[in-house]
Amino acid sequence: MTRTTAPRGRWWHRLWRGGRPRPRADRGVETPAAAAPAAPDEARQQAALNAEQHLQAALCVLALQPLPDRGEPCNTALVAATAEALQAHQWGARNLPRRPQLLPQLIQAVNDPETSARLTAAIIGQDPVLTGNLLRIANSPAFRVQERPVDSLQRAVTLVGHDGLRQVISAVLVQPVMQLQCEVFPQFSSIVWEHALLASRAASDHARLTGSGDPFAAQWLGLTQGLGAVLVMKELLQRAAEAALPIHHGTAGTALTQWTLPVAQRVAQAWELPLPVHQALDNNAPTCGLALSLRVACCLATASLLCRHGVTGQSQALALLERLPGTPPAVLSTLWRRVHGRSVETLADEAAASQG
Repeated sequence: MTRTTAPRGRWWHRLWRGGRPRPRADRGVETPAAAAPAAPDEARQQAALNAEQHLQAALCVLALQPLPDRGEPCNTALVAATAEALQAHQWGARNLPRRPQLLPQLIQAVNDPETSARLTAAIIGQDPVLTGNLLRIANSPAFRVQERPVDSLQRAVTLVGHDGLRQVISAVLVQPVMQLQCEVFPQFSSIVWEHALLASRAASDHARLTGSGDPFAAQWLGLTQGLGAVLVMKELLQRAAEAALPIHHGTAGTALTQWTLPVAQRVAQAWELPLPVHQALDNNAPTCGLALSLRVACCLATASLLCRHGVTGQSQALALLERLPGTPPAVLSTLWRRVHGRSVETLADEAAASQG
């Protein structure tokens, strides 16, 4: 085992092991009286919070590979400098990624049932990348119903439908502004982008299945929170480089936890996204409506990523997801199938099966 994999292995063991810590066998010390049991609602809330914290910490470790987590303390001065720089930003068009030019037209088109496929195709045709991706998806096994390939934008729009079109549009328009060149954490951008796509899909499905809000607005939540994470990391890297300081897991995790949603909210405002998106991205938003959809979706996306990368098995991931509030078991099962798929096999599942 190499020096870089050993700390990571110990981290995953600590993170995913079951049971309670073993009590120390100190003699001569009186055991304190057991605390009164928590109220059922309070206990459920704490269990949900613990599950979210486990998943969030695991996602951070995955995104920051290959740097091992050796338990270094958070550099509070570096986090403070990053926070000060983020707060000092003039959050206008000049200091944010450029809003995709076609965004307002496309949002209006896909939300208007009277908009014809011809008009929607004409708007999409202005963007070669969007055109190519729409045709590719329309010809994928999920949508293609004939042997003859789909080579017309209008046919593609009709075939994919408004729901599929929304997913294609939002993903293709946002991906270019989420690129981050980072030598220290080379896979950070790809992990965050993959998480944003999964969270976007899960938030939209959760809003639709539970009635928590507009599914299209929920879809933008997943994408903007991913962009917020990229912008926070970009600022953290810049402050660390100026001070010639290394970035450890604790420092990066603290900065991302504290600032991802506030920065995402500024992006939503600058891009003139629907008001419910701004409100749900507020750190102080109540855990209901679209804010709940985002919370559940981020956990689902993280659990799926951890399974796909062989960090944990599906049974362990689902055990954590079942603690989340506002999601009945039947809805959770549907969301998991949509986000993760039934046929996904992971390294952790294979190892568990071989040991069984």
